[in-house]
Amino acid sequence: MVQDLYFEVLRKKSHYFLDAKETATIKDLKLMIQGILKLDPSSIELWKLEEEGKKSVLVDATTLADCGFSATNAKAQMPAQLGLQIRGEDEDVKFDDVSLPPPIPDALQGARGDNAPTD
Repeated sequence: MVQDLYFEVLRKKSHYFLDAKETATIKDLKLMIQGILKLDPSSIELWKLEEEGKKSVLVDATTLADCGFSATNAKAQMPAQLGLQIRGEDEDVKFDDVSLPPPIPDALQGARGDNAPTD
């Protein structure tokens, strides 16, 4: 059975969420990105982020399953991360974390400060 895979594509401070079948190719993901960013797919490079901090460029004709993506490492609740580099614009693949929201003010946290209901 063909599984759905989920990806978070990162470029600087931008994050794009995509889903595709494991039989889809890297070229298919680039076409999805083309629809979002209005870029020529040939100018897009997608990079796989390894757990050890290494990066490897992904080849257009390769299927997502052949790249090592499966339903266990590309889940909806924890999508696989891909790096997006635009040829001619980006010198290196860089990923910035999404900013954290500000802390909740004390007045909104409840009487005891832990959001627990009071009796």
